[in-house]
Amino acid sequence: MRLKMQALHPGIIVASLLGLGLMGIILTFFQVSVSFEQTQPEISSIPATENTPVIAATPVKKLAYSQVTAQSVAHEGGLRVSNQTDQPLRVALLMRQASSSVPAHWDFAPQEGSEKGLSLSLPNSNLKLQKGDVLVAFAQGSSRRYWGPYIVGETPLPRWNPETSEWLFIIK
Repeated sequence: MRLKMQALHPGIIVASLLGLGLMGIILTFFQVSVSFEQTQPEISSIPATENTPVIAATPVKKLAYSQVTAQSVAHEGGLRVSNQTDQPLRVALLMRQASSSVPAHWDFAPQEGSEKGLSLSLPNSNLKLQKGDVLVAFAQGSSRRYWGPYIVGETPLPRWNPETSEWLFIIK
């Protein structure tokens, strides 16, 4: 009986390793990732008195670029683009909608909309960006420069402007 268990033991190890490898391939294919976020403790709004100790709250750690930012609140609004470069640019947008992805692009001359930006629209409908939409800008010259990809509500650009209820995409 002991001889059979020893022969079975390496087989179980090999099968387990193959299963883990297959699981890794499947997770990579579907672009699944796991991340952990630290939450800040809530601070009580009880008024301080002479006998109440004062506690200063400091953040545990600085948020990384890929972690959720203050912009991640679900804002929906138009897009205003400002080309502050000396190059002609193409701005491409991939909108993430429930059942399909809608691509669009716009071309900008050097410094076009550099001061106030230009409000963009689509040919057949209003343009409303939502969290998860993707923006990229490409130089249309021989420089091969590009900016992005930027994910609406998750990356520093585009930036939400609460006064105008639109996303601002400044390309420098």
